[in-house]
Amino acid sequence: MKELLLRTLTGVTLIVLVAGSILLGPVTFSAILLIVYLLGVKELFGLLQKRDLSIHWIRAIPGALLLIIEHAVFQYNLSLLWLLLPPALWLMTALRGGITLSGTLAFLWLSIPLSSFFALGWMEEEPGFQFRLPLFIIALLWINDTFAYVTGSLLGRHKMTPVLSPGKTWEGLAGGSLITLFSGWIIWHFTGLSTLWAWFGISMLVSLLGLAGDLFESGLKRTVKVKNTGEILPGHGGILDRFDSLLFVTPAVLILVILIKLAQ
Repeated sequence: MKELLLRTLTGVTLIVLVAGSILLGPVTFSAILLIVYLLGVKELFGLLQKRDLSIHWIRAIPGALLLIIEHAVFQYNLSLLWLLLPPALWLMTALRGGITLSGTLAFLWLSIPLSSFFALGWMEEEPGFQFRLPLFIIALLWINDTFAYVTGSLLGRHKMTPVLSPGKTWEGLAGGSLITLFSGWIIWHFTGLSTLWAWFGISMLVSLLGLAGDLFESGLKRTVKVKNTGEILPGHGGILDRFDSLLFVTPAVLILVILIKLAQ
């Protein structure tokens, strides 16, 4: 009971912090994402060191630079060509020093998804930063995780992947997906943002890719034989333990939103 209460309080605090940063505007939002990136890199490199893999902290610079430049590009209407600088730096670093798992995951698994999350705030028709899309994605992720856990705990009988993640069940996936789809309908019904089919598509991406992100991180932890990526979040573990679903979801949602805009 004490562990559940601690987990709940930490989860609510984190949701309020992230949602609050979105509502306060692009400066606080990008600042929080940069902090999440740096803490995530610290945990990632710590995991990889347990396998005696080569760690070069300079490999984290292109990812941080992407988050910083992206904010400047959107906030001050700079040329989108500036966004090519961080990938070019990452590629140059890889070519000169060799491709490493630490540098690849820091850029592709952490920086690009977090940058995609920030970019969602600039995807509406209205000029400037709009909080609705990133806020709704966070809400759908939380709803999906919560109801997948509740449904799996109450009704789960058929394990999805007993070795990789013993707690995951097909019943939990179905329950979380159905409630997330219903939540997508609620968002569309009360906001009129985009179309109903767009929100159904986004909801399914949240459910399925959120699960994929969770399983990817579980596989990474199992490889290095640890339970959590860190201890910074009481009851949850590390930053990567809490943001693993978001890291798979946001790039796909951004691509879907861009395709919808192009089709209009």
